Amino acid sequence: MEFLVAGYEIIDQEPGLEGIYKAAELPGRICYGSQDRIAPGTAEKFVNGLMKSNHGAPLEHGTVYLMAPLQFNYDTKTEYGALRKYQFNKFSKIKVDDDGMMYVTTNLRVLFENGWLDDLKYLCEPTEYHEKRVQVRFTVDRFTGEEFLRHRVASFNRESTRYVLFTKEKFGGGSIKYIVPVWLLDDVNRKEIEVMKDTTITDFCQSIIDFEEGVGPMTELCAWMFALKACEWSYCTLTNQFGWKAEQARTVLPCAISSPLIMTAFVSDWVHFFNLRAIGTTGKPHPQAFELADPLMEEFIERGIIGYDENNNLKMV
Repeated sequence: MEFLVAGYEIIDQEPGLEGIYKAAELPGRICYGSQDRIAPGTAEKFVNGLMKSNHGAPLEHGTVYLMAPLQFNYDTKTEYGALRKYQFNKFSKIKVDDDGMMYVTTNLRVLFENGWLDDLKYLCEPTEYHEKRVQVRFTVDRFTGEEFLRHRVASFNRESTRYVLFTKEKFGGGSIKYIVPVWLLDDVNRKEIEVMKDTTITDFCQSIIDFEEGVGPMTELCAWMFALKACEWSYCTLTNQFGWKAEQARTVLPCAISSPLIMTAFVSDWVHFFNLRAIGTTGKPHPQAFELADPLMEEFIERGIIGYDENNNLKMV
């Protein structure tokens, strides 16, 4: 057993086409637990493989900023231009300045699936007219991640319990990673966790028997860790002893399992995320969601990505 504390990391997309490829490679690698294979020059090849296999989800994380003139045909009284088609794409956001220049924020999946990859010739770095997208990597348990996935307009990828076999050496060799919930993060519990994590399933079971028979004590931490140890034991036994595949054995995995998650979204959608998961505009956020969303919101503010309006409501900056 291994225990982690929930956390996050804002990942700044690097410039140019290579930056787009890298932003798509990381979430794709996380799906299959192959982050160790990321190296200089691997991103483009990996992205080409995604395209060849029509695996579009990781491509969404590659943010594409485009810029080209929007023109007006006075005879037909219609607008035209190379990027006008993005006005009708719900995954893209556009703005036109006073000089008739169109600014598009979209993602690599949009270009790929619509056959618009040639538009990469209009690629630019983000300007003040582009709505930015921000990528965040979460260290999070499975069910808190499920709450985040409800923000469906964002792009998501997470480690796959179907393809990642936790009994393989590279994935822990049967030592499954769990997230410690925020209400168990005091110093006393953390020390106890370190002591108890190597307890055998036999000893845990004996503690349960002693408690049920009224001859032994029980703590909330022991009751919590017993469930995780039992799941880990079942998972390893089913895969090692009975040959179950990862996609079969995952049925015994608990909610507390560490489930790395990449989320990329427009800043306006991050504002909505923070309103729900940090501020609680629709009700008190779940403690584990708040644990991540509140400090992440503060970092967005410190970076000048978002701020408050005159009514103290969150807004894009």
